[in-house]
Amino acid sequence: MLAPSLQSLGYLPVSTVTLCAANDLDFDLYIQHEGRSFAELYRGRSYPLTQQDLERLRTSGVDHLYIRWDDKDSYRSFLKQHVLSDKCMPLAARLRALKEVTRVAFEDALRRNSCDKMVSTAGDFGRDLAGMLADETPAFQELFKALDHDYYTFTHACNVSTYCALIALRSGHCDSIELSEIAAGGILHDIGKRHIPVQILNKSRGLTDQEWALMRQHPVSGYKELASRGDLSEGQLMMVYQHHERLDGSGYPDGIRGDKMHPWGKICAVADVFDALSSRRPYRGAVPLATVISYLRRFANTQFDAEAVHALTGAFAEELTSAAVASV
Repeated sequence: MLAPSLQSLGYLPVSTVTLCAANDLDFDLYIQHEGRSFAELYRGRSYPLTQQDLERLRTSGVDHLYIRWDDKDSYRSFLKQHVLSDKCMPLAARLRALKEVTRVAFEDALRRNSCDKMVSTAGDFGRDLAGMLADETPAFQELFKALDHDYYTFTHACNVSTYCALIALRSGHCDSIELSEIAAGGILHDIGKRHIPVQILNKSRGLTDQEWALMRQHPVSGYKELASRGDLSEGQLMMVYQHHERLDGSGYPDGIRGDKMHPWGKICAVADVFDALSSRRPYRGAVPLATVISYLRRFANTQFDAEAVHALTGAFAEELTSAAVASV
């Protein structure tokens, strides 16, 4: 019989990269030692966390600790106060911290099945991400390495959001408010998948016709759930509804052509495919980045918006070219 996971016992993993030396921790930190099925107290909330502690953890290869579920709000407050606003910290580290604090809130919303909480969390993430990117646009390779690539629900949502924001920023067609809305829309784009059984979402073999028909309805389900709200823009709703549409009409749920697609829907379609291909899936490994880039470029102007494809893949290709030249 398998031992219960720490998360099922009320613990949440937190990356050590999101922690900094502090005397005022308002939450307990726990550690799981190799070969043990339980967590031990590492630092109590009344005991300071030092830089030496963090260095020892990272030297030992400990990349995450745990907090109790009840302390998640205190952890989020700590990150916002000490990490996200610290511009002396590398952007990639702050992005990982933002992802971490958003994951805690997003998974809490999923557990509670709270649409209000998901929309609120998406809005917070969008504003924070837009602020970071507006201050300092990262090199694509740096950004890519700061993200996970395992295609779990939140991981995929976070990655698509980040890629959407990067495309919008590099295309130069949005202001700071629109950038934050695009990032928030990316987090919400797959919200309709909450209504699809997990065994279908994680199926390691091909879907049956009936399962595939159900899967193709998730943009409609997500749109219907969000459309009656007054706190989302048309562009955000179209990211949810149109991210599987294609310029040539071969997509779903409506099979509309590119002239009917919203610009943000076109951006989300490119970001969604890029992350889906470059991430590990239940039925295959990640596709090599060069192959993903080649695929998107091959179908630019036929299935995918060419400007969005260039904004995303061009940045990475330029860095690869520069690195190759520098090595000669």
